[in-house]
Amino acid sequence: MTLSHADQLVEGSLRERSLELLQREEAALRRVMLRYVHDYAAVDDLFQEVSIKVLKRFNTVRDPRTVRGWIFQVARNTCLDYLRAQQSRPNNTTIEWHESGASGDMGRNPVERFLSQERIQAVHRALEALPESQREVLRLRLHEGLDHEAISVRLGISRQAVEVRLCRGRAAIKDRLSDILGGDL
Repeated sequence: MTLSHADQLVEGSLRERSLELLQREEAALRRVMLRYVHDYAAVDDLFQEVSIKVLKRFNTVRDPRTVRGWIFQVARNTCLDYLRAQQSRPNNTTIEWHESGASGDMGRNPVERFLSQERIQAVHRALEALPESQREVLRLRLHEGLDHEAISVRLGISRQAVEVRLCRGRAAIKDRLSDILGGDL
């Protein structure tokens, strides 16, 4: 089936608008996807997948005014598909955590190993109790090794806001761990 010249112009315009929206809304799309998957590496992969889907399916949009909403819906559905796929896989993070901690247990008796695991679990609980904004800044600083400037750029907040969140997050964890472990860190 061949498209008329007018249909080709509409399709070309819609494709261009989809590309422009993908470029303009990339940061917002990535933030939305990060809220679903909580993993920057996965967001990179998912953004590419969303871009491909949008470019393959842009002609399915009936009303050009709804392209932006449609792109965000594609991103949401892609994230949900990813999360469903992750649920069907075994939890490798727990295995990796125990394996990486195993070397530190050499020479420890069972009571000492138990106390170490208890402390690790206490740290995880303390981190989970933090507000998302503080938890994310701490994760970027500690796990990804980003400096304050890189974190501010990544999250789209000021450097001062990064410093405040880090300071408050660390203080909250320290207080929480002090309460949980009775000051015995």
